[in-house]
Amino acid sequence: MNNSAQIHVLEVIVVAGMLLTAIYFVRSFEFTPNITTTEENELEILGNGILTSLEGVPDNLEQYPSLLARYVSEDYEEYMDEFTDYINRSIPDGTVYEISRIDISKLSEDPSVSIKHTSITESLKDAPVKVGREAHSSRIVVIDGCVYEVVLTMYLTLK
Repeated sequence: MNNSAQIHVLEVIVVAGMLLTAIYFVRSFEFTPNITTTEENELEILGNGILTSLEGVPDNLEQYPSLLARYVSEDYEEYMDEFTDYINRSIPDGTVYEISRIDISKLSEDPSVSIKHTSITESLKDAPVKVGREAHSSRIVVIDGCVYEVVLTMYLTLK
């Protein structure tokens, strides 16, 4: 009788069992790949970055807490060219935008006041065809006890 053949069969069974156990062990680990997805629009990220950077820069005239506060203050028309120049340098070509300033303090005093006419730049209604969805970025700014919300609305257009 040939005992070596029986030992080889036994070795094959042991190796197969070890392989099955190793595969079961590896499959028991649950892991997720390091891929992150975001539903946020790239223009929203850009708009948030623009408003955050302006909010973080101190006003060189030292009249307001930040550059963003100066740009949306009561005398914003005086600084509008600086504000729009900064935005135009920061956004990609073919992007149309509108800056709205909502006086929340006035709305809290008189809720019947309409917020439709608070745009401080040209309206988006006359713009060409939109590509993608609109991106809205906003910040709350407090100036001398008055609360304002600054909304930057942007979308890409075909040139």
